Amino acid sequence: MAFIDNSEIEKIRAKADIATIISSLGVDVIPAGKDYKCVCPFHDDHSPSLNISISKQIFKCFACGAGGNVFNFVSKYENVTFPEAVKIVADKIGYNLSVSNSIKSEDKHKLEHEIFNLACMFYQNNLNTSSGVIAKKYLKERNIDDKIINEFKIGLASDNKNDLFTLLTKKGYKIDLLEDLGLINIINDRAYDFFVGRITFPLDDINGNIVGFSSRIYRGEKDTSKYINTKETPIYIKGNNLFNYSKAKVAAKKEKNLIIVEGQMDAIRVYSSGIENVVALGGTALTQNQIKLIKNLNCKVILCLDADEAGEKATLINGDLLVKENIAVQVIRLSDYKDPDEYIINKGIDAFADNIKNPIDYLEFKIKVEEHNININNTEELATFINKVVIDISKLKDPIQKELTLNKVSSKYNISLDILKNKLENIKVENEVAKEVFSPQIKNNKKLTGLDIAIRKVLYYMMCDNKYIKKYQSKIGFFENKEYRNIANEIVYFQEKHGIISIADFISYITPNQDLYQIVLDIMDANDNDLNELEFDNYVEVINQKSNEIKIKLLKEEIKKELDLNKKKELLEEITKIKRGSVINENN
Repeated sequence: MAFIDNSEIEKIRAKADIATIISSLGVDVIPAGKDYKCVCPFHDDHSPSLNISISKQIFKCFACGAGGNVFNFVSKYENVTFPEAVKIVADKIGYNLSVSNSIKSEDKHKLEHEIFNLACMFYQNNLNTSSGVIAKKYLKERNIDDKIINEFKIGLASDNKNDLFTLLTKKGYKIDLLEDLGLINIINDRAYDFFVGRITFPLDDINGNIVGFSSRIYRGEKDTSKYINTKETPIYIKGNNLFNYSKAKVAAKKEKNLIIVEGQMDAIRVYSSGIENVVALGGTALTQNQIKLIKNLNCKVILCLDADEAGEKATLINGDLLVKENIAVQVIRLSDYKDPDEYIINKGIDAFADNIKNPIDYLEFKIKVEEHNININNTEELATFINKVVIDISKLKDPIQKELTLNKVSSKYNISLDILKNKLENIKVENEVAKEVFSPQIKNNKKLTGLDIAIRKVLYYMMCDNKYIKKYQSKIGFFENKEYRNIANEIVYFQEKHGIISIADFISYITPNQDLYQIVLDIMDANDNDLNELEFDNYVEVINQKSNEIKIKLLKEEIKKELDLNKKKELLEEITKIKRGSVINENN
């Protein structure tokens, strides 16, 4: 993890207004009295539930629980590490991190990325030489101009079978590494380039680093695969990436939707036509890691796969996978042309954009497709089909969408709406029972005791003002609970080191300790009131009283077990001292 000195983190945090930074990321921030609010980008939010406190310089969502300071927001929103978030914020406010503390490249795959960048430049150069004339002509015929070529770093692996190998070994790169990265093959102790006589398209990881290549034939060759890709390597795992994700993620967050197409040329065509929130599937079905990437964007998905039977099947497969993960899904099906690439070339981007603006809900699409496979005049088949539809409706998150879909099914198949609703309710009950029976391991949130609440209130006060740290030290000094004790110790340490405490800076400090950080977020989430000294003193009294009760209870249990009469007397005297101390404190 890159190291940035805490003093610099605090300087950046102090100069960066959280509302301004959040707004600069493309999130619409709305004034709410002295503070701000916005639609939470970290869950499916339809009304502003995320509050931004200007006085404390923190944010928290009352719906999903997300919270923290400006760095935590950027880290979560951009899906980057905390140090990377600090660097992003520093850049936005024009703060130059010192040379000694700047985030240097700590990429453990720096060498591999360096090799792929060099290979990419080599292929790009080939396309602009005499060897690339035919390939360039092919690309022009596919309506791929120089702007698109440069944007996507399209290149050419020449017909010579070891040009790239010769270049890279002259640069000092080891043969074994080049083979591991899938750039060369070793056959009978001789090295050959993996990509030969093909147009190349670099494959990026989620951060935009080149990790492999896709390539295709361009001269109508027979008896060979149209496309071949880099084999899976330590830095390229096909199921961990989506083509064009690094370019599309910003636009997807802004537009609140991600368009998924089937092929790389489709994504290139859509993106270069001005619709940038598009990725290519690169396979039949999304993997769990790809779905995780999509979930990180907190947006709905529009599936726009090929307009053939295989594309329809892939739409159903991927639609079900996404719905299962509680991602909102819509569908567009293009007519007359096989895929978005051909469609845009022939009908124009405006026609494609009209389709994007008018998608149909995935469930509606699924019902239409599956209806073709049944005989609606057969009562048994129709009943089975409708039961299956109601099960699918039960998986919808939006109650309005559920209601509308039920109404459509009721009207179309002339079935009582009450019957459909009863069926839906029965499915809900069955699901809840199944969860209870088969998932007893599901973690329930621990109910907080009165002592927990009082301690958390005191910790919140301590994070907000030096005065309450001193009061804690003089009136409490120690928490029995290890996590609370550690947080209190960290607060005291932070204040002693910096001379002053602020909740926003303390959050930066505690973030690396994920266990304590989560408790701090929970404390922050439950407290948003103004500080009141009398209230603080009341919480201190509750803590001391409860703590004494626990101590007395433990001493009494110890007395029951003790056989030594003198030792019993000592324990009784200790109980008396605790009770006497409690009375004195109450009188004071």
